[in-house]
Amino acid sequence: MLCHCFKKIGLLIIGLSFLVPACSGLPVEYKVIQAQNDEIRIPLREINDGGVHFFTYKGWGKKVNFFVRTDEKGTLRTHFDACYACYKKKKGYRVEGMDLVCNECNERYNLKEEIWKRVGMGCSPIPFKSTVTESELIIALKDIEKGKRLF
Repeated sequence: MLCHCFKKIGLLIIGLSFLVPACSGLPVEYKVIQAQNDEIRIPLREINDGGVHFFTYKGWGKKVNFFVRTDEKGTLRTHFDACYACYKKKKGYRVEGMDLVCNECNERYNLKEEIWKRVGMGCSPIPFKSTVTESELIIALKDIEKGKRLF
């Protein structure tokens, strides 16, 4: 009887070990985006729909995650999928309805606000520079590189 219980416990431990990588705190990988000539170029037709779009850039031995959102005025804004308060947990954000929610502390941000008032303080998405042309969102690699320490 005792031996049978140890077998069940052993199987449970083996089963749980497969879940550990998913909870390890490593950043997830979104749609991987490539750079050309030190720039990331994303066609507006892929992102200018009012939603939130998550991407991963692989560089410097890291996966740097970021997202593009459309604010209430229709302006595209770029943010790292991290904040200064929770970045060490490597959990990023998720979308729930009209809110962006931190996966670590559950702080919420309305996606349609033009500018998030708490940016740069505590748990808030970290913005970075990007440029919008007639047909593309352009991100300089030097601007993505500034956030690599968060990942």
